[in-house]
Amino acid sequence: MTAAVAALALALVNPASAAAPAPSEQVAASVGPVQLYIGGLGSGPYNVAVQSAVGTAMDNAVSKGFDPARCNLVKGPTVVNQLPNGYVQVAVEYLCAGDPYVPGPTFVLNRYHKSSDTQSNSWYHPNGYQLQGPLGSLYTYAAAGTTPLYLCQVRGDHFTSTDVACEGQQYVTRLGWLYTTQPAGVATVPLFRCLRNENRQIFDSIQSNCEGQIHGGPLGYTLA
Repeated sequence: MTAAVAALALALVNPASAAAPAPSEQVAASVGPVQLYIGGLGSGPYNVAVQSAVGTAMDNAVSKGFDPARCNLVKGPTVVNQLPNGYVQVAVEYLCAGDPYVPGPTFVLNRYHKSSDTQSNSWYHPNGYQLQGPLGSLYTYAAAGTTPLYLCQVRGDHFTSTDVACEGQQYVTRLGWLYTTQPAGVATVPLFRCLRNENRQIFDSIQSNCEGQIHGGPLGYTLA
């Protein structure tokens, strides 16, 4: 990693929540959308394959709680395979944004890892990543005393933030809501931002010592 990237990672190690706004300011602040890339695959003669791929993508969007009208085509139709019978396989990808319907009040925030990145995600298991374990649960709605948690990215390294502007970096999606301070009468675990010593990779942990790595400060409290 270059010196510039390392410096940027160190700048990000102190999460925006360290100077969290007052609750009234949080209510007034804009809330970023859930944004998910949703794909579809179809096969057959080209036109049929395209229709099938689009239909599959729309079904996948609905399964994630999105109104298909909130989804925009961002990639494809792309022929990804020539079948022996002369037919083709076609792929499409849509970006769905907004507030999808979520059946439950909470969902689990999991941590995933691959050699070049660690990310926390409540929506899906990222391709190519291994599940490392849960980091508690997030509310699917804005409960009293909570603030949104966002997934952000800087030069391929994912990190979470309570800043809708992702601290000047690339916005990925909204993950859910977590408590800004430890609430009374609710079982919670603290969520910390951490930084790996060897490669300055940002990651989240529920261990106060950041698993022996560099401590970046608290992000908030997830549900135990």
